Amino acid sequence: MTNTEKIDGLIFDILELKELMVGMRDMEVYPLSFFSQTFDLAYKIIRDLHVLEGLQIDAFQRQMQQYQEIIESALLMQETIAEPREPAVVAEPSKATAGKQVVSLNDALEKKNLSDLRKALSLNDRFYFRQELFAGDEAKMNKVITDLNGLHSYEESVRYLNETQDWDMKNAVVAGFLALVEKRFRKDV
Repeated sequence: MTNTEKIDGLIFDILELKELMVGMRDMEVYPLSFFSQTFDLAYKIIRDLHVLEGLQIDAFQRQMQQYQEIIESALLMQETIAEPREPAVVAEPSKATAGKQVVSLNDALEKKNLSDLRKALSLNDRFYFRQELFAGDEAKMNKVITDLNGLHSYEESVRYLNETQDWDMKNAVVAGFLALVEKRFRKDV
């Protein structure tokens, strides 16, 4: 079934719900069947919207993967075509920086973001993990992230997730979430 057909089905269900509601507008007492029909129809509409949302997430992820492959291919092609360049001249470290580890701005920002998992999640990650791991429950996801931010090791975080979440730790989505948690505690970031 195409997206257009799914949207048409949703429109049909919404119009049917509208007709049921309009038919009851002037009645003082509603038949019991009215509630059953409207609840069933409303639930069907919500379920169908959720399915459509999931399909859009999948399509978005496939598109992002394709873009990433195109970019990687272009970079690889650029590297093979590029003429050899002379090596860049690296300045000698000054006395002030001698013996100190130089940290780039990007590394510093990434480390700062990892101190709060909420900031480490991209918008797409938040949407994806909320749907896949927390059944769309934003409040539940925020509580888990807040709790994880208060923990001090990767092992402690995994133990917390094992105790509070009913997740299959071998699942690819869970593994992706755990990779972010693990990255937060790595010393080389």
